[in-house]
Amino acid sequence: MPTISVIIPVYKVERYLDACVASVVGQTYPDLEIILVDDGSPDNCPALCDAWAAKDTRIRVIHRSNGGLSAARNSGLGVCTGDYIAFVDSDDRLEPETLERALRAQQKSGVDLVLFHYICTDENDQPLPDRTPADREEEALTPPQFWEKFFASGDACTYYVVAWNKLYRAELFHTLRYAEGKRYEDMFLLPNLIGQCRKILCLNFRGYRYAQRTGSIMSQGDPRNYLDRSEYLLEWTTTFAARGDTLRAEGLLNDAIENLAEKDRFDLSTPAQQQRYRTACRACADAYRDLAQRTGRRSMLLRAALLRLGLPVYQAFLKHKA
Repeated sequence: MPTISVIIPVYKVERYLDACVASVVGQTYPDLEIILVDDGSPDNCPALCDAWAAKDTRIRVIHRSNGGLSAARNSGLGVCTGDYIAFVDSDDRLEPETLERALRAQQKSGVDLVLFHYICTDENDQPLPDRTPADREEEALTPPQFWEKFFASGDACTYYVVAWNKLYRAELFHTLRYAEGKRYEDMFLLPNLIGQCRKILCLNFRGYRYAQRTGSIMSQGDPRNYLDRSEYLLEWTTTFAARGDTLRAEGLLNDAIENLAEKDRFDLSTPAQQQRYRTACRACADAYRDLAQRTGRRSMLLRAALLRLGLPVYQAFLKHKA
């Protein structure tokens, strides 16, 4: 069995794929299983994947119908056999010593999850210093400490969220999978991932080259324009409430409500999208009722009842209260 399974979802990245795979094949730590998940790519990527598998026995290829990034990652998770797991986006690259340094740090500290830093680059792999986050302190964190760092990080929270700057114990994914059909799949996953960890290690080592390019899976516009944001905030509300952090849960819930109130942001042109929006609005009322039961605060029951009547009624209440 390999020590590390590296999962690379592949879709319409013909220009970048060879450099990406070469950066993984060329790691100084060689005991790898490399899984290329061709997600029904319509360009030459399927053939490139097969050519790499023919050259390196550590590589195997999954060809599947297009189902999106989450589905592709889940396909890799369903077959990987390593003790540790790493993800690499197929238009990005690893620095040569990344996996060796992350594994050495994990084995020394015994943590469940290792994070390493990254460099932002342009489409030609040239560094973009103005977009690359500042160095971070090297530290081991408990889950509560991780969340304090995350919520204090503002726009720099990408470091904590994304899948590709991490080395995971494989046990974390025994039952955990990415939410399929969703944007911001890493946000949906994060609370349950961190909830399984005892310790998380943050390394001050720039081991990943993150390409900033138009049309990539990471270039999806303002998150507030998609219902997925309110949906993951509602899931986070449930998770933090169940852990007893009702103050954090209420803050997340209010963020979801505020986003849903910006109705003009969303594409509600189809009955399915309209139903999805209504479902999220009802979930806000349900979440406030749950918080009322957990905290004994009757004012939350009032908020739940007003949300049941609709967001315009709730907004009028907030305006009057102010």
